[in-house]
Order: sequence, then structure tokens, then C-alpha cells
Amino acid sequence: MSNLNSIIIVAILGVIGNIIYFEYRFKKERKKEISKERLIKLLLPLYIILKTDELEELAWQKNENTDLYEYHADKPKRLFSPIKDILDKNLYLADDELQLFSLLFIEWTYREDSGARFQELHNDMRLIQDEILDDFRSMVYRKYNEQRKKYVI
Repeated sequence: MSNLNSIIIVAILGVIGNIIYFEYRFKKERKKEISKERLIKLLLPLYIILKTDELEELAWQKNENTDLYEYHADKPKRLFSPIKDILDKNLYLADDELQLFSLLFIEWTYREDSGARFQELHNDMRLIQDEILDDFRSMVYRKYNEQRKKYVI
């Protein structure tokens, strides 16, 4: 009888161990899937749009025949459409911090007026520092780099 009890206990412990192991693996794989989805559908497109905007600004600065004031005045309108499309579809993938900065960015784009920005740039003879855009940009860059490192490793 003692051998039968030992066999039953070992079998039960083996089944419980397998259940715990497979549940652990499933959760780990699911986290990796969510991380990949967050990286590919949300952070990478935002990163590319914001990085492209930076590179376009450098190109505008090098060209002598362009009006840099016009470029900065139209920035909210120019960035709004592509970023809002991504956020409309994938904001659920963002963490709380990125959701907050995304909503602040959308509010900023609605509040800013291209004509008023253009006039302010010409009147003050200086470029406006758009803190909300800068904060959103640095947040996206930071989150993208963190998520990429987590996913690759």
C-alpha cells in the first residue's frame, strides 16, 4: 500500500508541476506577444513619424530658400493627422504615462493655430519651444528604446 501511495503522490505532484510550468510559459509568451504588438503597432510608427519630422527640420534649415517660420508654424497641423491615426487604432497598447502624454499632444495640436504661431514667430524673431511636443517626443523615444531592448533580449 505504501508503494501505491508513493506512486499516486508522485503522479499528482508531476501533474501539478506541469500545470504550473505551462502556465508560466504561457504568461511569458503572452507578455512577449504584447510587447511585440506594442513595439510594432504603436511605438515604432510614432518613433518614425517624430524622427522623420526632426530630419525634415534639419533639411529645411539647410535650404536657404525656405521659410523656417512657416515650417514651425505648421508643425501641429502636419504632425496631427499621422499621429492621431496611430493613436486612434493603438492607444490601448500604451502604458498610463504614454497615454497621458498622447492625450496632451492631441490637445496641444487642437489648441495651436498655425496663423497665430506664424505671427508670433515673426514678431518675437525667435522659435517657439513647444514643451508638450518635446515631452511627447522624448517619451516616445524613451519608451521605444526600452521596449526594443526588452523585446530583443
